[in-house]
Parts: sequence; structure tokens; C-alpha cells
Amino acid sequence: MFIRLTLVLALILGAGAAATAEMPSYLWGEIAVPEGAVQTLSAQAETLGIATATWTDGDLVVIGVADEEELLAGETYLYMDGDFFLLAVNTPSERATLRGDAETAEMIVWATDGLVPPSGAFLDLVQELGLLPQDGTISLAVKELFIKLPRVPEGVRLDPTLWALVVHPDWFGAARDFGLDRLGLRVRVVAEASGALAEALEPYVLSSTGSLMDLLIPIPLLPDLGRDPAVKMVRPPYVPHPAGG
Repeated sequence: MFIRLTLVLALILGAGAAATAEMPSYLWGEIAVPEGAVQTLSAQAETLGIATATWTDGDLVVIGVADEEELLAGETYLYMDGDFFLLAVNTPSERATLRGDAETAEMIVWATDGLVPPSGAFLDLVQELGLLPQDGTISLAVKELFIKLPRVPEGVRLDPTLWALVVHPDWFGAARDFGLDRLGLRVRVVAEASGALAEALEPYVLSSTGSLMDLLIPIPLLPDLGRDPAVKMVRPPYVPHPAGG
């Protein structure tokens, strides 16, 4: 298949200043996931010998390596959680990620040589897994990594750190840096609610006490949780600290 990459330079400009090239930047693009590709993704990954972590029966099951630590230390790995997936390839010259669901996915590329398109090896892997857009076209834009926590959109009742996690190009690094409790593609959060959640969100509730609900929820679903009419606020669990002497 002929692959045509369109690199759209969309650098953020300061008021009356040149592009902030010194800011950490990466390439980002959204693609349409071919119909049925996610349903066969695990089998395709197994055929190609890709280490995989899959959410199964309430736990993270790792295949191809001993544990998640070894999986993340590897060059190529795949996470699956229902229709959600994250494919990563990390080499000395490139960090490339494709994450999404059965309909759309984000392609994120960091390169040591600057803002360069994803390598042919990464695109070949995406194609072998059946995730490449049918027209073979990928448009990428330059994005800058935020330094301060980004503003939470109106109507999305998420703690700023949780919204920052959602839009961060590196979910795993951000979860670690923000001190969030992550398991696979899920994070643990507390929702302050005035009633029952939408039916689609109920399976992620671990427990509830009064108006507080403890959830372990896929990162891509955090905005849906924050928009739920019953939810007043979603935040990380409080972590008790010992009293200082």
C-alpha cells in the first residue's frame, strides 16, 4: 500500500513572537481505525510476537513477558481494554504511540532528531496490525507539551490533573508524575455524585459510600464521567500523609 504522509506545521505562536521552538514538541494526528481492526488486534499482536497487556476479568493479564514492568521496558508493546488500545514503539531515535478505540486513534511521535514523521518501521507495524487508514493518508500537526496544567473545558467536571492526563501525549509518564494510581489503561478516581451514573459507566464503580464513588476507569472515559449529569466532581483519591513531627 502506498503511504502518503502530510505533515501540517501548526506551531503555536506567542503574541507577536516567533514560534516557541524551544518548547518540548511532538507530532500528533488523528486517524480513522478500519472497521473490525480492534476486534482482531490481540490475535494479530500475538502472531507478530508483540508483548500485550489485556484487561481481563477484573485484572491486567500480561502475555509475552513476565510482568508489566518488563513489558514497559521493551521496545514494542500493546495494551488492550475492551475497545480501547495503546500501541507503543520506543527506540533510541523515536517514541511512537497509537492509542484509541474501534473508531478513531491518535498517533503521537517524538523523535530525537526533531520533528520528523514516524519511521517506516512503525508505519509498517501499524499496517501489519490492520490499523492503518484505508486511504493510507496520515496528517500530522506539531503540538507543544504543556508546562502548566491545561484548563478543563466547561461542563467537564474533572480535577485539572485528570484532564491533563487525558490530553497528555504520554499517559503512563503523566500518571506517574501526577501521583495517580494506574493499572493498565485505567486510573483510580473518586466521583462525587448526586445519583446513579450512566449505565455505561457503572461497571467501573468499585464501591460507593454516600455521595462518593470509587472507580477504576479507562483514561479515555474520564471526560464522559466528568460530563455525567449526576457527577459534581471527579478527583484523584485523597492520599493520607503521616503527621510531621
